[in-house]
Amino acid sequence: MKKNLLIVLNILFVCFTVHSSYGQGSRYTGSYIKSSTIQHVGKSNFVIEGLEFTSNDRDLIVLYSCENVVIKNNSFVASPAKRGIYLDNCKNITIIDNTFDNVHTGLVAHNSRGIKFEYNDVKNVGGPMKEEDKNNGFVALFDKVNGEGNSISYNVSENIFGQSSPGDLINLNQSNGTAQSPIVVKGNWIRGGGPSPSGGGIILGDIGGSYQVAEDNIVVDGGQYGISIAGGHDIALRNNKIYGSKNYFTNVGLYACNWYEENLGKSYNITVAGNVVNYRNKEGNISNWWYASNVEPVSGKETNRYDPALSPSILPEQIIGRARMSVEPQPEPDPDEKPDDIVLDPSISIYKDTFDRICANCKGSISSSASLSVLNQNGQKILSIPIIGYHTTIDNPIPSGTYTVMVENDARLQIKKIVIN
Repeated sequence: MKKNLLIVLNILFVCFTVHSSYGQGSRYTGSYIKSSTIQHVGKSNFVIEGLEFTSNDRDLIVLYSCENVVIKNNSFVASPAKRGIYLDNCKNITIIDNTFDNVHTGLVAHNSRGIKFEYNDVKNVGGPMKEEDKNNGFVALFDKVNGEGNSISYNVSENIFGQSSPGDLINLNQSNGTAQSPIVVKGNWIRGGGPSPSGGGIILGDIGGSYQVAEDNIVVDGGQYGISIAGGHDIALRNNKIYGSKNYFTNVGLYACNWYEENLGKSYNITVAGNVVNYRNKEGNISNWWYASNVEPVSGKETNRYDPALSPSILPEQIIGRARMSVEPQPEPDPDEKPDDIVLDPSISIYKDTFDRICANCKGSISSSASLSVLNQNGQKILSIPIIGYHTTIDNPIPSGTYTVMVENDARLQIKKIVIN
């Protein structure tokens, strides 16, 4: 087998570029069991999984003073006045691979630590469209979330105008990471916002806060603003893409301003770097960024770029429910050159997402020895990581070049040639 593997590693495969890369949003494709709402107080070490929730009179999952909880593979639907998940005084809560459709807010985490809201689909928050700027919905709100290991990452949000009333879709409010482990808002895809006159895509430092990073996010028509810093210190916006078309509530694509200086003190160590923006305000004029004097000096601001070619196509046409699409990217091996006893398994797919990361999806059971390996052009293994679930991403930067990527899952094998730009 090893000899044949070496032969296979020298085969050239046809590159297969797919816009929809399955790197964001819920990856769950199973069924749900209908459930009543759930509330726990002071409970630890449990999982809430595979359930469907709806309610008109109470929040769907409420946890008080709970620890070490995983909430995964659930559906929260048809609850436009209620929150999907509310956490108070909780620690180490992971919310992953869930779907939220027509709830007021996906997540509110209050006075908590170690909160991860990742790989979720969130559609039409806030209930029916409201003109007034109050009670608007969130995808995720961190309110006084502190310490290490906090993240709102790789989620997908779509709000259809007229069917939703979003405010600040992702909001870090009075929340503090650490220098070694900032609060991370990374790789989210957001489409649709407004008409709230103050709401938008992603806001950091709201009513202060510290050690927060928003990077590699894509926001299309996110609202009054695209991505912003509203106060605090040691906060960064890096390598985001922001597009906004003219609407009666649009203002600015990206901004940094300390709205709370009088009560909370000065901002410092503010970074806004490497962002690409094409945003029009309500007059139809280009309004890409604004930096208030009370956050200066802003590190990296000269590296931000206006790209007039930036368009809504920076997001795929379908961003919600991509894991349930009937056609998934598959490699295209050359059948003429692989040895007879090497079979490339179609249950494994290898691809590159929009952030130039190598990813793999593995359907079915996962072996304890399953791995994803990267080999250079000399056949030397430069990286190998374990596979522990359906979706695996290599987050570590890989230098530009051509690589052979191999996934082994017991007797199942998949190999693909990947070019990193």
